Amino acid sequence: MNCVWEIALKAQKSGYNLEELRFINSGSPSPYTESSFDFLNSDTIEESEIEVNPLYRFANELGEVFLPDVKGYEKAREIFLDVIMHYVAVWDLRSGGDKKELKAMYILKEIESGAFLKRFRETLFHLGFEKAKRIIFCLLDLYSCGDYITIFKKALRELYPNSNLYIHSEDVKKLILFTGVDKTKKDIETIEMLKDMFLSLSYEMDVFWKHHFGVIGVGESMRIGEIAIY
Repeated sequence: MNCVWEIALKAQKSGYNLEELRFINSGSPSPYTESSFDFLNSDTIEESEIEVNPLYRFANELGEVFLPDVKGYEKAREIFLDVIMHYVAVWDLRSGGDKKELKAMYILKEIESGAFLKRFRETLFHLGFEKAKRIIFCLLDLYSCGDYITIFKKALRELYPNSNLYIHSEDVKKLILFTGVDKTKKDIETIEMLKDMFLSLSYEMDVFWKHHFGVIGVGESMRIGEIAIY
């Protein structure tokens, strides 16, 4: 977690309302993050008291108040920081740049409750919260542009960064997917979910897993013992 808006969202997921959080000035802030968690990849909020670095984004505005060498009025400055960070969190969450995040969180909540995309719930949440959220981002992109193939490729790369998607030379409605991973029950279900979520029913798709099919003239695809036959 980095900015306070993300802290607020993760806190809600962890059972805390924004008004229950108390933001305090970090004793050892990082110049590269607004939060001061021991583990940047942490996905939960375990305490209501949150250390932040108010100078991460607002050094010009708040430097004279919260620089380390500023002394005096400690209690007043504590209250001021807490109020400002709550205001910033609400401002961030309501800003246009975070509207997509809020939509994704709402959709994930609906899926978790079984009100929406119920048949994908187990497979989607098995990916982990962050990956599931990125897939929902892709779903929102699809609703906006309607470009099935481009968004499907984007969703694939979120989960399978080494994947390649090809269009069959004789049939534009037939796709060939190379995932670059071992074939497992979990991954079969994940690919089926992505296919159902992002492709229209008119598309067919053949899936290749760890071994790429051979392409004449492309040396990397013609390695002995690492070629899939198509």
